[in-house]
Amino acid sequence: MESDKIHYVLVTDRSRKARSLRQLYETLVADRADAARLEVSIGEIHGEGGIELRERDRHRVLGLRLQDEHMSPYCQTNMNLFQLLMLDECTEMSIYRAQRAWLLVFRGVASGPRPFGAQGYDLR
Repeated sequence: MESDKIHYVLVTDRSRKARSLRQLYETLVADRADAARLEVSIGEIHGEGGIELRERDRHRVLGLRLQDEHMSPYCQTNMNLFQLLMLDECTEMSIYRAQRAWLLVFRGVASGPRPFGAQGYDLR
């Protein structure tokens, strides 16, 4: 039940998470200086200098707790709070520089809750 749609979180420089994202980006650039830089356009948002995060680095983005900024005027996203909470290391992630902002792009985000329990749902 994963979506093929590109999901994103745009964090402006005025957000309290921007400094952490800048430090993460600079660390990744220093570690992978030879990696190809990606570009992406999502509507009016243009990201450049992108880096695909390896599975071992994805916990750094998850540790930022982007769901804390869900209602912030300095954060823009096309994901709902459930999707932000359900991000894990299996989700493909990229980080980009944008104009006075940082753009995180996610692929493989679940569109809704996954069935669980013996019959595909919980009887509680």
